[in-house]
Amino acid sequence: MSRTLTTPGTAPASDASRTVPAPDAADPLIEAVRAVDTGALDCMQVNAAVLADVTHGPGAHLELGARPRFAPHHPGNGRLPTVEQSPADQIRWMGPPLGLALEAGPPVTDGRALLDLLPEDGSPLYAVGDAYRMPWLPYHGHQHMDHSVLLRSVDAGARVEAVDAYDNETPYGRAEPVVCSFERAEAAALFGGSPTLPVTVRPVPFTPRPVEPTLEDNAREAALLLAGDAPERYATAFRDHPDQQEACNTLLLETWLLNRSRRLYAAWAAHRAPGSALARAAADQAAAWDALAGQCYLAARRVQRGRPVPPQIHTVLAELLRADARNAVDASRSTPGDAMPYALPRIRETVVRTVADVLDADPAVVAAVDDLSLLDGFASFQMVETVERLEDAYGVEFAPDELDSDVLRRVDGLVDLVLRTTGNAEVARS
Repeated sequence: MSRTLTTPGTAPASDASRTVPAPDAADPLIEAVRAVDTGALDCMQVNAAVLADVTHGPGAHLELGARPRFAPHHPGNGRLPTVEQSPADQIRWMGPPLGLALEAGPPVTDGRALLDLLPEDGSPLYAVGDAYRMPWLPYHGHQHMDHSVLLRSVDAGARVEAVDAYDNETPYGRAEPVVCSFERAEAAALFGGSPTLPVTVRPVPFTPRPVEPTLEDNAREAALLLAGDAPERYATAFRDHPDQQEACNTLLLETWLLNRSRRLYAAWAAHRAPGSALARAAADQAAAWDALAGQCYLAARRVQRGRPVPPQIHTVLAELLRADARNAVDASRSTPGDAMPYALPRIRETVVRTVADVLDADPAVVAAVDDLSLLDGFASFQMVETVERLEDAYGVEFAPDELDSDVLRRVDGLVDLVLRTTGNAEVARS
């Protein structure tokens, strides 16, 4: 039995029988899947991101996007370079920014032995197996590839749930966030005969790193990139490869990975510095990467039909990598606070306090929730009252076309609204 979960990164499933009609409010894991923008994460990151939000609260996973990387591996011997990391490398890298200790155990080929590792309390085990053997994925029976999943015991161990937040259009159909339930023997058969890597997860103290030193680290790496020719060598390897069908198919995966990492960086910037020049530049750059990924998809299709590769894609690829680096250097020279001279934390505190007062709620609860409409009593009237109080507090009047419900339901949306409307100038009554 399976059910599809609608998230910020997915459209509703076309098969209504597979779609959960209402939120599973009592299940923090499912609520975290629903809240994560799964379209900004790859198949290894996405389920670790869900665990981070369950452990540390909504938005914790965005710290994974703070350091957009370009560190391609050049294997040589005519093979194409890649920015893709091995599962072991990703597991080592993801833990610290997510506030999780991820410890990979030895691979398990016996499905029953794997299920014996599931925590008895029903908490999930992060595991990396073969997508070819996972029936909820379009890759099932078509393509072997490493893929993460969260496994947990239910019904006193009689059944096993596979929770997978992965979201992607594939050549074999769409992968969507899903929960699948199996009899224990059925689950053991699915994971038997093929190595599966079990990863134990422990929470560790989590405090998001300040924005400024993160930007400084990004700028140092970017300066090294700008001083060399790494973007051009990377793009040229695909342009000059003798098998252009292979080159285009590989480049499609590469730009997919780079696009998702830039989208995640833009989400991090919008979360940590809403309304800033940093957030705007990151959003623009993510849109440019999205456009290139689309062009690479078209190029791969054209080459399959015997048509030539559009020559501009390799030039644009190198230019976007250099633009990433220039933006990183510029971001460290002017703090994200170029748009926040009266201190972003103080605006956020005012917004949280205002919403809490309107709802007679605990400010800590308001600050932790990603969607204010999930709080008791938050409806249209409370939205209007919150807007009016913020207008009074800052001596402004918000433009009607700015009062979108998606903005008014989020603390970050309200903070961004205040920043845009005040023109980032100090307001005495704030």
